[in-house]
Amino acid sequence: MQSLKEFTIYTKKTLSAQDAYSILDNGNSMGFNEQLMVENAGFEIANDLRHKHKGDRILFTVGTGGKGAIGLSAARRMLKYADVEVAIVGDHNSIMNKVTRFNYRILSDIVDIHNISMDNINEFSKLLKWSEDIVDSIAGMGIRGRMSSTLYHVIERMNDSRKYTISIDMPSGLNVDTGIANRISVNADSVLAIHKTKKGLLKSNFRGSTAIIDIGIPATLELFAGPGDVRSITRPKSMDSDKYTNGSVLIIGGSREFHGAPVLTAFAANATMAALRSNSGYVNTMVPGDIASDVSKMSPSMVVRSLPSEAIDIEAAKAIEMVRHNVLAIGPGLSQKAMTNKGVASLLSMERRKGNIVVIDASAIKSIAPYKSYIGQNSIITPHTGEFNALTGIDLTKASMDRKLHSAIEFADAYGCTLVLKGNETIITDGKNLKINKSSTPILATMGTGDVLTGMIASYAGMSTMPFESAVAAVYMHSKIGDMLFEKKGLHITAQDVIDMIPEQLKGFDSIM
Repeated sequence: MQSLKEFTIYTKKTLSAQDAYSILDNGNSMGFNEQLMVENAGFEIANDLRHKHKGDRILFTVGTGGKGAIGLSAARRMLKYADVEVAIVGDHNSIMNKVTRFNYRILSDIVDIHNISMDNINEFSKLLKWSEDIVDSIAGMGIRGRMSSTLYHVIERMNDSRKYTISIDMPSGLNVDTGIANRISVNADSVLAIHKTKKGLLKSNFRGSTAIIDIGIPATLELFAGPGDVRSITRPKSMDSDKYTNGSVLIIGGSREFHGAPVLTAFAANATMAALRSNSGYVNTMVPGDIASDVSKMSPSMVVRSLPSEAIDIEAAKAIEMVRHNVLAIGPGLSQKAMTNKGVASLLSMERRKGNIVVIDASAIKSIAPYKSYIGQNSIITPHTGEFNALTGIDLTKASMDRKLHSAIEFADAYGCTLVLKGNETIITDGKNLKINKSSTPILATMGTGDVLTGMIASYAGMSTMPFESAVAAVYMHSKIGDMLFEKKGLHITAQDVIDMIPEQLKGFDSIM
């Protein structure tokens, strides 16, 4: 693959908390584990401090979470360049993060670390009086609920000391996303932002200096889909959700020749929803009337409805509107003859008006070619290179990855949609953001697996209502399942095998609220 450096402009410039966690997850899956990131961050922070505060009396104030690990690592490296004291806010015995525990153990063997609680808060005041500079590495993205009294009083005394304060990543107490203080926040003079600036810092009243700290993750890594993209879009399961709470998908497809295609799509959508939301999603399938009975027999539990006419015309569009859904997936197994011009235009216009997301696949892609003006930000289009040619007139069959990326981005940007250009290296873009998913095997070049992907995209979109993020999560999971199946069965798999493995692979992302 050609250098992807020029495409890093399609990664996010500032990060939310979830964006940051996603990058960490994806980096870890690609070999950049948390300990390596912490060591790199500690080295770079110490290097910055060494140039600006060499010989100073520096108080490192750290927390018991992941941010504390970075402060401990930096403090260890600064011992030979400055007079260093370290205070940990809370009980070191409560440290759960293994990397933080590792760094605490190493540093505590070298220097005394002060454990600060409300019982000895005056000891912290003495350390503040002694210091010339403070490094704030207490709390990052992990504050849950109302800030503790100990943390409140620690930050209050830090601010009252008026010592020069350097916050790592974000001033402790500021919300990473909103920039709003949780009771109180550190009045930092400068911020050393990890990897990229966080959104909350720009939304806050912070007026100090900001520098970016490199933790060893290349910018191009952000272009690749990974488990972090799945985790970022997976909400905790709710015990109170009903079948409509987390999305309702309507699938339109099927023909006498390919009547199993919409069934695979529906199975995949149901399986994904079941794995993610305790079967709280709802899926309807609409097929031509002459195959409705056959499709129903394939799965008695599947909700199958008949289209009122042989083609997707204005009458069919009206019938579709009556079926409850917030995502429409159209195309799997559908005959090209079933797509009338007026019907397609009417359908896309109706879905856009209602604010529904539309996943356009297979024969439906060719049918919308004359009606691209109806495509918008609610559309997810999933062509392979042949279908992309029919849609745009651009042949990418033998094109370089560089040309494919440019063509995909230009199309998505022009029509404001999310494009999933399928291949061994699948491109997902909305014209502003870009992800690439690399498959390890050709196992998913099997009949029906594309229909499964359509169902997975539709289910994610139904639950999140975020087209680009939904497509990235589904494409990654689809590919990951393919890799796992290859280990078990080699190249001898079916589309149903992919569906059957969805719950097994998604259980690793489970959480309950």
